[in-house]
Amino acid sequence: MSGKLKPAVMAIIGFALVLALAIGWVGTRSVAAQAPGQASEQFYKNIKVLNGLPADLMVPSMQYMEIALGVHCVYCHDDDNTKRELDTKPQKATARRMIQMVAEVNKNTFNGRNVVTCFTCHRGHTTPAGVLPYNDEEGELAIPASAAASPSVDSIFTRNVTVMGGDNLAKVTSRYAKGTTAALGHIDQVHPERAVAVVTPIEIYSKGVDKRQVITHNPAGDALNSYNAAGGWIKAGAAAARDMRPDELDIARLENAVIAPANFKTIVQNPRVVGEEKVNGHSTWVVEGRMQTLPKVTLNFDKDSGALLSLAYQQPSYFCCHQFRIDYSDYTVINGVRMPLKWTVNGPRENIVVVTLDPVTVNSAVDDSRFAKPAPASAAR
Repeated sequence: MSGKLKPAVMAIIGFALVLALAIGWVGTRSVAAQAPGQASEQFYKNIKVLNGLPADLMVPSMQYMEIALGVHCVYCHDDDNTKRELDTKPQKATARRMIQMVAEVNKNTFNGRNVVTCFTCHRGHTTPAGVLPYNDEEGELAIPASAAASPSVDSIFTRNVTVMGGDNLAKVTSRYAKGTTAALGHIDQVHPERAVAVVTPIEIYSKGVDKRQVITHNPAGDALNSYNAAGGWIKAGAAAARDMRPDELDIARLENAVIAPANFKTIVQNPRVVGEEKVNGHSTWVVEGRMQTLPKVTLNFDKDSGALLSLAYQQPSYFCCHQFRIDYSDYTVINGVRMPLKWTVNGPRENIVVVTLDPVTVNSAVDDSRFAKPAPASAAR
């Protein structure tokens, strides 16, 4: 083996962005025919980046990459087993670049130690995750979608509208809810179990299908988060109200659609059924899409009841995205419409907030002025 490759052989073996990698080898050759100590480029054809790798390590290297990316040989290689050396698929060129990248990372960052491999990033998927998971949960799909077996997105959305109240939804002019938010403490080496750190009273006002205000009664002053069809604003304590950023407005619209489910059809762009997943023991259909500023939105609808059990979204930042997820439970019928009375909010850095609502009233008077942005306070004279 060449001295240049020795330090990073296992990393190179490992990382391939694509798997059966960038090397192009002849599948009909038998490992038994290899000469002792023979290099890969002496036995296989079209070797471009794994020069110096012992030929007898090639097959296990390809198998490693298959497992790490969750694919098979033909993902990178020609479908014809006798033509594995051909560069017929672009994935092979990508894999070569990834092999070189990993070799350089291990050489320059880890002093030649084989620290980084393909599994470091891919974890059984062809596309590495670039978002922060919530509470160390990947949220991987258990069963991919099948066009023959999966319902259409429209039927899932329509069923959810029916489950949430159907025609009765149009009769709801407003809702008012009181409750609490319980912020759970972080898990770390000192605190191995979560504990309730803070419990805060909240109020939620909603009107029609596009107005909502959440008031959190913090000890240091109320925090208001208000959204309407024209926009949204946020106010904390005595500070002046500020306009919501576009991503904050998208989040408010998404959360409000839980009780105004017809909105999902208009605010979620390019929705598609991507598979099935378990959410708190329930089998769900998974619908993925995006919004104007949120690069990915995931909705989990109970296969049995049709209710929304979870929504997740990616909030963009300079380093790709922060991921949040809200699980909904304790659905209760109030004046002919359903509403989840418990929300479990998961965010980055293991933040968990449990929202519990009780009581909830429907069609009480809510003035439109509540949703208007407050004017700046006059300067003292």
